[in-house]
Amino acid sequence: MKKLFAIAIAASMLSGLYGLSLGLGASYESVEDSTRYLCIKGDARIAILPVLDVRGELLLVPLGENAKAINFGTFAGSDLLIKFPMPAAFQPYLILGVWFNMSLEDDDSMYLGLKAGLGAEYGFGGFNAYLEGGLNRFTYTKVGDLDSETANPIYVQVGLTFPIEL
Repeated sequence: MKKLFAIAIAASMLSGLYGLSLGLGASYESVEDSTRYLCIKGDARIAILPVLDVRGELLLVPLGENAKAINFGTFAGSDLLIKFPMPAAFQPYLILGVWFNMSLEDDDSMYLGLKAGLGAEYGFGGFNAYLEGGLNRFTYTKVGDLDSETANPIYVQVGLTFPIEL
């Protein structure tokens, strides 16, 4: 009974004023150089304060020539979305994120990166459309015994978010 009560409290905290929404979008990665490619992305967003959302990656499908991995349900990439409340359907926000990926295949590689950008969403009643862009992954890379590489690829992402009633 205590577990059910705890679940009911957690669900009520996520519903009401704050909530959960799922997003689906497309991202154009590495816009500034010749390695640019398209990605399909899915995420979950939880509003923890009226001006702060936490977004976690649920799906990442890179459609580039050298794409070898699909991330599903890993939350390997997470973002803080700092919203600037406006009395309109248009809501701008600042993006600060971290991304981590580790491969245990032949090359034993690890990638750790930071992300910063700006975005905006527009409410259409039952869903929101968003557009964002910025610097994606000030990347630290380790492949085998070789160390560090830093890159500042620019990304642009567009998509839709759907609120989930709990």
